[in-house]
Amino acid sequence: THPPTQPLPPPQADVPSVACVLILDADGQRICCKYSKGHFPTLAEQHAFEKKVFEKSSRTNAKSEAEIVVFDNLVTVYKNSSDAWFFVVSKQNENELILASVLSALCDALALSLRSLDKRAMLDSYDTVLLTIDELVDGGMILETDAASIASRVGMKAAQSEPVATSDSSSSLSAAFSSAKESLARSLLR
Repeated sequence: THPPTQPLPPPQADVPSVACVLILDADGQRICCKYSKGHFPTLAEQHAFEKKVFEKSSRTNAKSEAEIVVFDNLVTVYKNSSDAWFFVVSKQNENELILASVLSALCDALALSLRSLDKRAMLDSYDTVLLTIDELVDGGMILETDAASIASRVGMKAAQSEPVATSDSSSSLSAAFSSAKESLARSLLR
């Protein structure tokens, strides 16, 4: 008789990944970025890459649709909006449609969360930008590409971190209590 056969291991699926997500201003300066481990480990390498990717893309008009550029064995999908450029970068063999979906989710989620997609709005709400990127990509792995879901989760996290506003009646009660406590303390010290 034959020995029992071992089941074959499942085929290894190549999980789509992202090397970095960049947001640069109209001059190519960093507004926000998130690099995955192993991609451009030093700040100097990151700045050199950002300069190179901006030089390659800034001559195009990528306002309505995402554009794709391939160089240095990396594929970059990018788009610009007013005075900001959005980039999603991955290995050259990555599916451009998946990267375009990630880029679209980033821009749409930020548009839902911020009043506009310009540099000033992103700097004013930098925590929202960071949370949006964190909800989109973690460790290079794509977590979510539904902009409404991302914006909703970012909104919930932002609401949890904000101090709870007190109502007028409770703040006036608190002020009255404080005033009473102070006058009691003054009367005891006499």
